[in-house]
Amino acid sequence: MAAPLDDRDADLRTWREQFSDAMAIRKLRPRQSGTCVGVVLKIRLDPGRELAVTVEDGSGKLTALFTGRSNLPGLELGGGLRLTGTLAVDGDGELHMRNPAWAPVAEPYA
Repeated sequence: MAAPLDDRDADLRTWREQFSDAMAIRKLRPRQSGTCVGVVLKIRLDPGRELAVTVEDGSGKLTALFTGRSNLPGLELGGGLRLTGTLAVDGDGELHMRNPAWAPVAEPYA
C-alpha cells in the first residue's frame, strides 16, 4: 500500500504534466532560466524585506523570493502557481528564484 505522501506526489506530477511549458522542479538547473508550476506549500513574510513563497510539484520544492512585496494578488496556500525565472541554490542546497514572473494557475484538487 502506497504512503499518502507518495500518492500526493504522484497526483502533483500528473497535474504538472498538463502544463507543457513547465519543467519539473528537480529538472531546473542553477543559473538557467526556467518555468515550473507548483502548489503553494508555505508563505512567509519578512515585513519591509521580502515575501517568500514555497511551492512543490511532486518532484521537489522551490522558494520564490519577492523583494519588497507583502502580497501577491490571488496567492493562497494550496493554490497553483506558475513561476518563470533564473534558478539559484543557496548554501544549504535549497532552490530559489528571486523576483520571478508569476501567475496563478488552476490548483490540482479544484
